[in-house]
Amino acid sequence: MWNFNKLLNIKGYQITKYYVTKQDVLIFLKSRRKTAVCQKCLRRSCILHDYSKFQQNKHGKVLGRFVILCFRRRRFYCSYCSQVFSETSSLLPLRQRATYEHKKAVILNLADRSFSSGKKEFGVSYNTQVRYLKELLKNKILSFVKEERENTSFSLGIDEVSFSGHKMLTTVANLTKRRLKGVLLSRNKTELKQLLIGLSPGIKKLIKEVSIDMCELYLRTVKETLPQVNVVVDKFHVIKDGNSRIDEQRRLLQELYHRYRGIPKVLWLKNQEHLTLKETRLLKELLKQYPELSLYYQTKERLREMYKSLTKEEAERKLKLIIISLKSTDDGELITWGNTLSYWKEHILNYFNHKTTNAYLEGMHNKMKLIKRISFGFKNKEVFIHKVMLSVLLSTIVIPQF
Repeated sequence: MWNFNKLLNIKGYQITKYYVTKQDVLIFLKSRRKTAVCQKCLRRSCILHDYSKFQQNKHGKVLGRFVILCFRRRRFYCSYCSQVFSETSSLLPLRQRATYEHKKAVILNLADRSFSSGKKEFGVSYNTQVRYLKELLKNKILSFVKEERENTSFSLGIDEVSFSGHKMLTTVANLTKRRLKGVLLSRNKTELKQLLIGLSPGIKKLIKEVSIDMCELYLRTVKETLPQVNVVVDKFHVIKDGNSRIDEQRRLLQELYHRYRGIPKVLWLKNQEHLTLKETRLLKELLKQYPELSLYYQTKERLREMYKSLTKEEAERKLKLIIISLKSTDDGELITWGNTLSYWKEHILNYFNHKTTNAYLEGMHNKMKLIKRISFGFKNKEVFIHKVMLSVLLSTIVIPQF
C-alpha cells in the first residue's frame, strides 16, 4: 500500500479499502496522525470531538479512470481556547472537493489544449477551469518580484498584440532575461501609465531602457513615468514601416497602370541579398518601368544598411543622408516618411547603445496566436491573458506550486 500512496501522492494518510468500477477508483483513507492543529491558537489537540460525513474528492486520473478519495474530516476540541475545529488536510483546502493533484492535472492539460478538451478529459466545466487558472496565477501577472530579488538592470519591452479584429492588447516583457511579465487588458495610455507608475522605486532604477514600436502613445507614457530612461525604437518596426509604405505605393500604381495584372508584392518586401537571380532581373525591369517605386525601395535598403553600422556615429551620418534625400523630393509621401524618421531619429539611434530589440516579444506574439488557434478563439480578454501566462510560467510556477 505504501507504493500506492507514493503513486497517488497521498501523504499522511493510510488506505483502508478501495473499489474499482468501469470509470472510477474509489479509495478510502484514514489519517495517520491522532492529533490536529487548532487554527485559532496554533496548538495541537488530541481531544477528538466527532467525525464529519464522508466526502468524495476528485484526485485526477490513473490508467484512464477517475480517482475519488473518500475520507471523513475529524473535529477536535481545543482545551486552550475552548473551540471545536476541523482538521486541515494536506490534500485539499477546506470546503473544496478537488485535491491539488486534480487541479494540477487540469491545469497541465490546459497548457497546450482547449477548455473543451479539459471538459471531456476531466469532466470539469469551463468556469471551473477558469477559476483554477485565476487561483494559480493570482499576483503572478505583471509582477516584478523576481527582478527586484535579482537586483540587476534590464531592458523593458512594450509592444502590442491583436486580440480580435481591431482590438489590441499591450504586452510587457523583461527583454534581458526573456520573460513575459504580462498583458494589459487594452492598448490604453491610462492603463500603461498606471502600471509604470505602480512600479517600485527599486524596479524603476533597474530599468536601463525601454524598447517600443513607432507609437506616440507609448513614447509619451514612458517619458512621463520614466523620464530618466532611454527609449529605443525597435528596428523591426522601422523596417516594417518602410515595407508598408512601399506596399501602399505599389497598390496605388497597380490601380493606376495595371487593372488586370498586378505588380508582384514579394519582390519589394524581400531583402535584396535573399533575391534569386531571376527575381533580381525582374526587380530591375520593374524599377525601370515604375521609377516612382525606386526611391521607396532604395530607402528601405539604406535603412537596413544603416542598422549594420559598427558605431552610433556612423549610423547617425547614414540616417541624416536618408532623411535629406527623402525631404528633397517632390513626393508628399516620401516627405512624410522623412519627417517621421526625423521625429524618431534620436530613439532609432538609441538602438546602437545596447542593440536592444523586441524580437523576444514578437516571438511571444506568435505563440499567443497559436494559443488562440488551439483554444478556438477567446471572448474574454482576462481568460486569454491567463491562458498565455500559464504557458509562459508553466515550468517556473505551476509545477512547483503543486
